[in-house]
Amino acid sequence: MAIIVNEKKYLLSRLPLVFGIIIFLALSPAIIGLGGAWLHELFTGQTCHEGNCMWMVLPWLSLFFLPLGGLIAMISSIVDVVLLLKNN
Repeated sequence: MAIIVNEKKYLLSRLPLVFGIIIFLALSPAIIGLGGAWLHELFTGQTCHEGNCMWMVLPWLSLFFLPLGGLIAMISSIVDVVLLLKNN
């Protein structure tokens, strides 16, 4: 196994980058929504919630994006393991 890992280090070096991008994309609706709500409250002085502000509706999209991001991360890790163990 050590020989395989030494020959294909590029697969192990890209793993943190890929998982970081997947996590960021899965959390992006919450990050954008909470950031926009914070700016809305900062500029207008009104409290922001789902009833009066579009920004607080965006974090609800995380209910769809988080499982999708987990599925993509799982598929990506399986593909990386298969590529790592593939004999070339």
